[in-house]
Amino acid sequence: MPEATALILAAGRGMRMGKRGEMTPKGLLEVGGEPLVLRSVRLLQEQGVRNVRIVTGHLADQYQDLFHNHVGVTLVHNAQYGETGSLLSVMTGLEGLDGDVVLLESDIIFERRALAPITSGVTRILMSGETRATDEVFIWSREGRQGQAVLKTMNKDISAQPEQHLGELVGITCFSAANRRVLQDVGAAHLAAHPTSDYEIVVVKTGTRVDIDCHLIEDLAWSEVDDEQMYHNAISHVWPRICENDTLYASGRRNTT
Repeated sequence: MPEATALILAAGRGMRMGKRGEMTPKGLLEVGGEPLVLRSVRLLQEQGVRNVRIVTGHLADQYQDLFHNHVGVTLVHNAQYGETGSLLSVMTGLEGLDGDVVLLESDIIFERRALAPITSGVTRILMSGETRATDEVFIWSREGRQGQAVLKTMNKDISAQPEQHLGELVGITCFSAANRRVLQDVGAAHLAAHPTSDYEIVVVKTGTRVDIDCHLIEDLAWSEVDDEQMYHNAISHVWPRICENDTLYASGRRNTT
């Protein structure tokens, strides 16, 4: 059986970061003295996901400089990153892959236990509790074939569904090999009609054909870094919580739910 591959989406221009985003890709901003994507790669490989594929676009040379001799990491380039959404990056990254896929956004920082739910052959979307991050994506669930909570939809509008949302999107989603193929089929059809789409809508569409388990870690410490305010909050407030929770998780005093 082919090993799982992590696919990190790192092509975006980071326009909301202003001048900083013009000089540095969001995924290479540092928190705790380490670039976000480099930390994600390190944690993934420590978790047993040895193969990592990074989809580059904006300032791709900086990723090449950092990862050109990094064992287990390959780079693929989305040359149309400036005119398209993140869905094309997903489809570019999935091309030629076998086995399970762990899909990650590049501009997130998270504690170690965020990767603990990665399980061979399981399709799963990771959620956190309330973050009040100002750019949240809310997730609603439905009952799956085995009675479990599975993805129904996601939206930035908290009132998009009549029922209470289950959690917030973190940006880490796992697909079994079989469901990866469904994702690719759904993605190809959607991309042909909507070339500027982002990937989340195709994850939701895939969830109408297969069950995507919802895994909630209510007290997960994590942050997206999408603008200067988020970056400051990640450094000043979220990173200390990540360090504390990582210590507790390593000692067995934090679980994965």
